[in-house]
Amino acid sequence: MPGFPLELRPPSFALAELVGRKTEEATARCERDGFQVQVFDIEKPSAVTLELRRNRIRLHVRRGVVEDCHQG
Repeated sequence: MPGFPLELRPPSFALAELVGRKTEEATARCERDGFQVQVFDIEKPSAVTLELRRNRIRLHVRRGVVEDCHQG
């Protein structure tokens, strides 16, 4: 689709490095790299929108530890 850039600016670190870290530590790492962060507790129901945001990283956490993360 013309005029809609889909290229993602990759973070300066591998997202896999966030898995297993505490939520606060992972959030701070993403924010230092210029990303907005959304945190979702896997054990609580929550709504997730499907729009693409190139500057967003979503952290899926359980008991304060990151279990999964995605950019976009």
